Amino acid sequence: MRIRPTSTLAAIEPQRPSPSTQPPSRKETQTRQRAAIRRVLEEEQRPLTAQEIHRLAGATLPRLGLATVYRTIRRMVGEFQLVGVDFPGQPPRYELPSRIAHAHFICSACQKVFDLPQIPAQVPIDLPPGFSGQGYELIVFGHCPHCPRPTA
Repeated sequence: MRIRPTSTLAAIEPQRPSPSTQPPSRKETQTRQRAAIRRVLEEEQRPLTAQEIHRLAGATLPRLGLATVYRTIRRMVGEFQLVGVDFPGQPPRYELPSRIAHAHFICSACQKVFDLPQIPAQVPIDLPPGFSGQGYELIVFGHCPHCPRPTA
């Protein structure tokens, strides 16, 4: 509270922060965090780990904490705004939902994962007798254009 003297009496007036210094509300912060995560995934156009999201989103929201990124990702996955993708030997990654089926490419050097725009229409797979297939995932391993090729 701030006391401001008037003619003969002191008036007590609550001190209100100006709009520019007032901290953002929880809802505004959550919206900014979600927007930053969505923007990072849209810009990168590939599945990212929570640590990659944190590092890239931190450029626009410097006070964004890793725990907050994990909480926000969990909520966004629960609301189907993000999709979790798991690959053998890799940390969980997240991407924006896609309406089309797509394969993934994992760079053996830098371990980054990339979306591949097309997958073969049908891959012939011989299943053992009694087995019934419902789908498949195609993961291609190799080296991305940013990593040096291994020498023979």
